[in-house]
Amino acid sequence: MYRSAMFAALGLALLASTGPASADQRVEGRWSLDVEATVAAARESGVPPEGIAQMQQELAPMAKGFFMTFKGKRLEVVAGPDTTNCDWTWGKYDIVLPSKCLDQTGKPNDLDPEREAIAMVDGRLHLLDKPSKLSLILQRQ
Repeated sequence: MYRSAMFAALGLALLASTGPASADQRVEGRWSLDVEATVAAARESGVPPEGIAQMQQELAPMAKGFFMTFKGKRLEVVAGPDTTNCDWTWGKYDIVLPSKCLDQTGKPNDLDPEREAIAMVDGRLHLLDKPSKLSLILQRQ
């Protein structure tokens, strides 16, 4: 259950929407998964201890291979062996809106923008899975 929520949250990085993008110092650079902050947020949201233990077990290896890099108006997402490149822009409420996303083979991605969101919250990126209300939290490296 928690694993699917985490992977669903990753999906927004692979979405298509529209709009021009520009460099922004708030997101410029490389971001990595912050396991401690992600687990702490899940704990605060009421995830039971067995769910927390499962999350910790799944997030540790995931953290080694998941990165988001913003460079100018480009967003690169690396999730293990998969790489996706997008344009991006800001939406309302500090939401990052990726657009024109292509995977490493050059194929467009078709995930559901109504299900996930990437938001800047207190200087960190949150990949929010809307149905579960759980987030993966990323910190700038």
